[in-house]
Amino acid sequence: MTSVNDDPRLGADHIAALLGLALRRIRSEILATSEDQHPGLRVSHYRLLELIPPDGARITDLAEVATMTKQGLGQHVDYLQKLGYTESSRLPTDRRVRLVRRTPLGDEAVAYSRAAIARVEQSWSTQLGPTRYAHLRQTLHELGTQP
Repeated sequence: MTSVNDDPRLGADHIAALLGLALRRIRSEILATSEDQHPGLRVSHYRLLELIPPDGARITDLAEVATMTKQGLGQHVDYLQKLGYTESSRLPTDRRVRLVRRTPLGDEAVAYSRAAIARVEQSWSTQLGPTRYAHLRQTLHELGTQP
């Protein structure tokens, strides 16, 4: 019997699997030295940190953009706050609203993940050639932004 872990290409005959393989490459690059640079962070944490605008955001708004529940997102924010990547406060005008901001350490983590993604993009551009890679980016953009 073959283990599904033996060959990551198993089932890679449809677009979802192919996109999953590409995403796996990006995740691998982000996590390659993540524990040394930013202990305790997972790819989902880097993604959430990147979603927080410079002036902060409400938990409700972040949850919507991240396609998470408010409770789930709040747990991630609490974890990131405990590690020093975010800070939060209640709005003086409405104590029910929690505003989340990145700390300088959170900004460093975002820069780290963006640099890892840039390395993968550079590798793919080298592998495919700049023209094919530009077409790939444009095609993915079109597919992702149109209904």
